[in-house]
Amino acid sequence: MSFFFIPLLVSIAFLLRIGLILVGLLKGPILRTFEKYGDDETVYYPLPSLLLWGGILVLSASTILGQQLAIFMPSWLIGVGMIGAGYLAYTHPEIPRSFPQIFMIYPRWYYELRERTSRYERRRLAYMWLWLPPRLRLIYDGSDTAFNQWADLVILATMRYEDNPEQWQDVPVNANTIY
Repeated sequence: MSFFFIPLLVSIAFLLRIGLILVGLLKGPILRTFEKYGDDETVYYPLPSLLLWGGILVLSASTILGQQLAIFMPSWLIGVGMIGAGYLAYTHPEIPRSFPQIFMIYPRWYYELRERTSRYERRRLAYMWLWLPPRLRLIYDGSDTAFNQWADLVILATMRYEDNPEQWQDVPVNANTIY
């Protein structure tokens, strides 16, 4: 009986973490998806972990409460079904790529950042996030305005000609101008 309190507490902790990410108060896991080099950029997709930890929560809570109540079997089936749905969502990562208008809406700062930056700029933001001290990360986690200002400053500081040469075509060339 007391063995099932551990999965219950762990699932509550992970569901709380996923909730903080979706609300926009935890930016690190989403920024970590921008670090990947390669062909396809990954999209933050919390559905598999949400279903997995929700299923574990239902299973452990129904095991603890099911001893006193007659709800053990239906809730056990719901928990196993949620874990199975989480596995299906994990094995089919093409789902968020097929419907980006649904899966890239949350949180608002994530949507705005993806709209105004290129893939290279987002990668630089992700790696600059790793250099921030923990206390400054907490400040940027709590304030979207401060995070957006920091992101704009990082983008401006790391802008290069090689990344976007067509942007520099309209700049007049003058011998006195320093680039």
